[in-house]
Amino acid sequence: MRRLLVVDFSVSAKSPTMRSWLAAAPTVLPQRFDEVEIWGFHCELNGSWVKWRRIEPVTKRWAIQSFFYDLKVKGMMNRTSRRYRSETLIQSTGTHLVEADIRYIQFWNTAYAEAVLERPVFLRLPVKDRILGPLVRRDERRSLLPGRTGEWWCVSRGISAPIIRDATETPIIRYLPNAYDSTRFNQDYRNSMRTEMRDHYHFDDKDIVFSFSAFGHFERKGLRQAAQAISILRRKGIAARLLVMGGSLDAIQGFRKQLFSLAIDPSFITFAGLVDGIERHLSASDAFIMPSHFEAFSLAEIEAGALGLRLYLTAHPGHEMILREHLNGRLLPWEPAGMAAILDEEIRAGVIGIPHHEMGEALESDSYAVAMAANYDAAILRKWGTE
Repeated sequence: MRRLLVVDFSVSAKSPTMRSWLAAAPTVLPQRFDEVEIWGFHCELNGSWVKWRRIEPVTKRWAIQSFFYDLKVKGMMNRTSRRYRSETLIQSTGTHLVEADIRYIQFWNTAYAEAVLERPVFLRLPVKDRILGPLVRRDERRSLLPGRTGEWWCVSRGISAPIIRDATETPIIRYLPNAYDSTRFNQDYRNSMRTEMRDHYHFDDKDIVFSFSAFGHFERKGLRQAAQAISILRRKGIAARLLVMGGSLDAIQGFRKQLFSLAIDPSFITFAGLVDGIERHLSASDAFIMPSHFEAFSLAEIEAGALGLRLYLTAHPGHEMILREHLNGRLLPWEPAGMAAILDEEIRAGVIGIPHHEMGEALESDSYAVAMAANYDAAILRKWGTE
């Protein structure tokens, strides 16, 4: 009997962390495991080979859910038998489990806290991160101790760097970059939707539209600096606009107030809010800007790049996996004035709006499934040998 146990909040297509994994699982896992068990709040994986142990959320508040989930899964693991563990390849997203054969890493809170210390002028930790952050970082430190982690599956070299730096013994690192659906995100689709979506948002032909996409976390993802940079361009007489996708009504209202406090008129910013079919909305833009302070390998950047949008990114973890300087975009400094200078240079050079086909190391869905299968084969060999 060969089992795989996956410990993750939400094995769902709505989860950016598990979306690519979920899509590839039906073609990869049944060939390698007799049973797959999921511990989480949600599970969209179906089949006779899947067993879901549902964990009932105690509240809708994410921070409390996270704390409760950690306590629950650690207690469940403590109750499992040695025989169960010997027959099971244990996979944990992040550091939910004290010990895991595989840690699938899409974020690293220790490195995030370091980024905050490096750029305090631009970034402040939210209250929940200031409260829960020390607990999460403690778990991260424990996971780096000898014998706690069999191998690390990281979405980017940038996110693996602090793990390699801080591990007490040389870690086994495997990479599984996030994937994009090329049937949805491609240049033909963008071309077909461009006029319709620019009309939808009332953009003029002369407008140079930069898009920004984030479910939330506007501050961490650098939306304020993006708005400041584009405001500088407009003061120079450049018809630049910003299309913002994502964010709740409260988050958008709070950001508007922040702009007014900075004496920035937000009339050049279009807030689309939380939208479905984001490829339609991205198609209205000429380029994509993400001056984020911390990522792992942003799916938003991957999907924008797949549409052929030129990318303007800061040096956050994951940018190295997709950005190829001058070929598909430019690296931005952290300061708005420096950002504006590079964007101005690109506009004058006439390269914004010209599509590209450079995707760096981002994977299409089929390539992701191949890489995922190879990682599992290596993990199986490491745990059980050639049997």
